[in-house]
Amino acid sequence: MSIEAIISNCIAKTIDYELVTDRNLLKIKIPKARGFLYLMLNEEISQLAIERKIDFLDYRYIEGYDAIWSQEHDVIECEVELPQRRFPFERIFQSNENVSEDGKLYIDTYLPDVKVELSEITSELNLLDLCKDTGRSLPFMKAERFDRRKKYSTSLKVTGLNINSHDKAKEIIETIFASICFQFDCKTNFPLMLAVERNYSRVKTDAYSTDNLELTIVNQKYDSEALSLYWYAQSALGMPLLQFLALYQVIEFYYPIYSELEAQKRVANTLKDPCFNSHSAKDIARIFNIVKSASSTRSELSQLECTFKECIDVSLLRDWLKSETKRDEYFNSKSAVKLSEYKINSKSDDDDLLRQVWQRFYNIRCRIVHTKGAEGELKVLHPQSREVKYLDYDIELANFLAHRVLISSSKPINFA
Repeated sequence: MSIEAIISNCIAKTIDYELVTDRNLLKIKIPKARGFLYLMLNEEISQLAIERKIDFLDYRYIEGYDAIWSQEHDVIECEVELPQRRFPFERIFQSNENVSEDGKLYIDTYLPDVKVELSEITSELNLLDLCKDTGRSLPFMKAERFDRRKKYSTSLKVTGLNINSHDKAKEIIETIFASICFQFDCKTNFPLMLAVERNYSRVKTDAYSTDNLELTIVNQKYDSEALSLYWYAQSALGMPLLQFLALYQVIEFYYPIYSELEAQKRVANTLKDPCFNSHSAKDIARIFNIVKSASSTRSELSQLECTFKECIDVSLLRDWLKSETKRDEYFNSKSAVKLSEYKINSKSDDDDLLRQVWQRFYNIRCRIVHTKGAEGELKVLHPQSREVKYLDYDIELANFLAHRVLISSSKPINFA
């Protein structure tokens, strides 16, 4: 059997493996930075790997990208793609005279004896990407799918650098490969980009069902601009930073309303005072000072605080946090601190709980948009940051908060 042949190769190369007998799968431990990923092979793909002499056991994953490297073969490879779709090399370069006879576009570098090429992805990268265990249920892999995916995928490869560490391999991707992609974009208007590693969520979201669905009377309307931002966030699947930021913008849309609410009440009370004289310069100055004072003390964090105080029912927030045990535990765990120093403890009193939420929400937002928080310079949170994989529960929280602010800010529908 082909699985047995690969097991022999694993033993020869001292690579850890496990045979999942009930599913007839081979589970192989492939290094990735300071950790590892599991590769899951069935008999058909194992046979394909043996027949085509795919040396995938000589490769390691590169953290943050759909990329691999091998010290034995002196190669680094990273897939490239267009936004939301693959980049088929043969189709894009079918009439390009610079493509060599073996179907490769060679790219010059300033480094002697270093060769960089843009071409169809190798069988090694194809196999290591298709068959890695990401926590989802893997489909029964067939050779047809393997070949189809390979035909429509392209990668950059570099040889001759004698790289002997993961960090150096990653540095090449983020310097040479990234520069090539940017140049390609500038010269062709094709936004060619490095394929980043997808952090498939392991978070179990709230169950949904249309059973016994009963829609209520439609009597409220929502601001179209804020709702547009909300739907934009829902469409940003696989882009957690963009999703979080769009949900933040839904809430930010209402800052001018709720942050000025206190000043509006004070102005209204002043105007209702029978002693107020619209012809008095002193009384008009009082109104002006109320507005001026409110504007001068209005930081973005204070505006978020005002919005939450007006729109978020703390009892609903507490119930939502405690409705899922893992979610409640996460916000008060060490994993939560990887994104923000502010934890959320559902057992806190109402004022403290709401304060924890707006501090954490704002803190993460600042890390995404590279700004300074009240506590000083923050470490940037970018798509390849290791902490991004912990963002799922915070996106759920952002979604909940956006719901409450939209609902609180809705108005009755009136066609009259």
